[in-house]
Amino acid sequence: MMKRKEHEKGSRSILEPIPLDLKKMARSPAKSVTHHQKEVYESRDKSPGKKLHVFLPYDMEVETLTRLPGKSLMKFLCVSKNWYSLIRSQRFVASYYAAKPSRFVAAFTNSVFGKPARLFIFSGEEEKTCSSSLVANLDMTIPSVTLPCNGYKYSSVHGFMACNDGTTFIICNPSTRQVLSFHCKAFRTSLGYDPVHDQFKALTLLTSEFDHIHNPSLIMCTHEVIRLGRGGVVVSRSSQVTSPYYLPLTVGLSINGFMYYGASVPVPNEEETPPTPVFVCFDVRNERILSFITTPKEVLVWQSYTSLIEYKGKLAVIVPNCLGCASSFDRFNLWILEDVTKHEWSKQTFELPLPLPFTRAPMGQRLISQGTNKAGEIIFSPTTLPGRAKPFYVFYFNTDTKSARRVRIHGVADTEEFWSRYGLTGICCASFSPQHADSIAFL
Repeated sequence: MMKRKEHEKGSRSILEPIPLDLKKMARSPAKSVTHHQKEVYESRDKSPGKKLHVFLPYDMEVETLTRLPGKSLMKFLCVSKNWYSLIRSQRFVASYYAAKPSRFVAAFTNSVFGKPARLFIFSGEEEKTCSSSLVANLDMTIPSVTLPCNGYKYSSVHGFMACNDGTTFIICNPSTRQVLSFHCKAFRTSLGYDPVHDQFKALTLLTSEFDHIHNPSLIMCTHEVIRLGRGGVVVSRSSQVTSPYYLPLTVGLSINGFMYYGASVPVPNEEETPPTPVFVCFDVRNERILSFITTPKEVLVWQSYTSLIEYKGKLAVIVPNCLGCASSFDRFNLWILEDVTKHEWSKQTFELPLPLPFTRAPMGQRLISQGTNKAGEIIFSPTTLPGRAKPFYVFYFNTDTKSARRVRIHGVADTEEFWSRYGLTGICCASFSPQHADSIAFL
């Protein structure tokens, strides 16, 4: 049983906002309370001006705190050293992560040419029923960040959001409002997570396409792995990871300790032969390129417009079926990696009840998928805000019933007052991440 340091006379007790019937808790059969603990619960200091101080069993204390929002727990860190140690402990962080339901996160940056540059991050509770609207709250803003409108640049990894701003890699936690940024040696960096050692790692591809142009005989790629230590300490490895040469085509996606991203591998000494499409599989725990997963050519036909998602625990790819110069699509292919070792893929084609926009221009209107909800519905969201003070909509597609519905996300820059307050102008690059984990971990 952890003891709590007494507050000074006249200070506000942290337990006041939490109505607890301690006698009822002591009689509850679900908790084993000793006679000594019961005496502590019922003890009172009758002296004038004194406040009642109580002691809770550790399990009850953890159960109470895990019900609170992450923002409230961040305020409780300054209550006492004991509460600070408890909330920051790895055991409590894991308990909180397991107890809290996932949330959705919507993020966007101001226009590439707009000033001031800023990254806005919103989040909200996932729907419990098939509603037509959800509410998002502004969690935090990060200044001096502006991303180009050429596809989504945000990723949600075990409670943290990550994005590239040139050679600067930015990681933040919307629940704790912690922001960590550091310089990378190249432009392509992705965040991965090792669930075995509870370790975040950033992988940067150092070899670029220009290196291969200047040196056609180049046959190897070089990568740098950056370990993100606790307490905000960034530790760069002196050793580097190498692999056969490839050209990356998509952003990375972290699933169960592995990172996947689309790439093409040129055929040696055969420049006229089309390159081979593959998915690079990076083992985050052992820090090595595990394999090149061969894939049908149709999977990576859209290259950077190809959407990688986690579908029922597996790597999947959403490929919109846009014929000719069409600016929309009314069907899409769902490719699922069924067997990683055998490189076996399955394909399903779905027709949409209404066409969705898909302009190939970098700053055009386009809807992509970044994942599914708990019900398995595939969610399509815009890569840019719809316009000044206009409603922000996402589309849910049910693969079982073949039906789609439009859901409005209230609060995401949908008022004139919001645009004026932050000086938003032009086209804003946007992202929508379903099933974002609510974590109070710190890096």
